[in-house]
Amino acid sequence: MRREIRTAALTAILLVPLITSAPADWRALNSAQPAASYTYRGTIRAVNARTGTLELITGVGMSLRVVRMTTAPTTQLVAAGGAPRLADLKPGDVVRTECRRTPTGLVADRIEKLAVSTP
Repeated sequence: MRREIRTAALTAILLVPLITSAPADWRALNSAQPAASYTYRGTIRAVNARTGTLELITGVGMSLRVVRMTTAPTTQLVAAGGAPRLADLKPGDVVRTECRRTPTGLVADRIEKLAVSTP
């Protein structure tokens, strides 16, 4: 009898943290959280204004990475000389992008063309 009580007590002690830390509904938690925001700074590798896609080359540690993203109609384009169009960006331009992850991939919310000084 004592052994059964100890086993039940030990089981309860081990299971209580798991039960209390588990979310009640995963869908409710995921929908309540805002989409994660990412900021990339890199050199434009390719631009397709017709499809609204952009490829950046960014530095990650000691390596380079190509990041593909799409633009939305609400994407803000910012440059020192005014508000450019996506077609005005060309390979070799340095940009800073703020984007978010969606089920279809990265979507740019803001693209800022940075002025680069030549030595």
